[in-house]
Amino acid sequence: MNTRVKHHATLAALAAITLGIAAFGGAPMAAADRLSIVSAYLCLFLLGTALLIGPYHTIRHGRPVANSYLRRDIGIWGALTGLLHFFLANMLAMTYEYLDSFVENAPLPPSEASRFALYTAGTILGYLIALIFLLLLSLSNDRMMRITGHKWWKRLQRASYFAFVFTCLHAFAFQVLETRAALWIAVVLFVFVAILAGQSRGVAAVRRLRAKEGAN
Repeated sequence: MNTRVKHHATLAALAAITLGIAAFGGAPMAAADRLSIVSAYLCLFLLGTALLIGPYHTIRHGRPVANSYLRRDIGIWGALTGLLHFFLANMLAMTYEYLDSFVENAPLPPSEASRFALYTAGTILGYLIALIFLLLLSLSNDRMMRITGHKWWKRLQRASYFAFVFTCLHAFAFQVLETRAALWIAVVLFVFVAILAGQSRGVAAVRRLRAKEGAN
């Protein structure tokens, strides 16, 4: 079996099992809400994993990887689950009932003005993330690499960093709005710090390599 087919089969099975548990693991009336939450975290973990592959390769092998199909395939499924969350979240959050419960008449802090600011910022970020995911999906094939050229393809692919940061900010905004348990905010913060640390180590490894090559 082709390596990329194996990647996609494994990732599809992971997504199907995880989302299936979310869909059927509770009351049917709340299935969409559970799917929205689980697809969001699945997207975050997949996107974070894709962003760690480059630094891992650089640290382990002493040289950055120019093109990794594994990284690309994990990123594809991160984008797909992110777009699923975008669809579900728009169904759930773009309603008068949601605004009434979590923005205008929420019984817990923060204030209504702060909640409105969080809702607005989180929603705008959600749309930006969806657009970036569509861009990244369009780039995730060899044909687009040939059309754009490797240099521009790589530059456009770096939009994944913005997608990750925006995803973390979007998650934080809606975690606060919906008064989720502190554990879930901690999970988002942990993933963000882990990816930041991994990327920092990868950058440091590349700089050491270039300094060594320059000295030689």
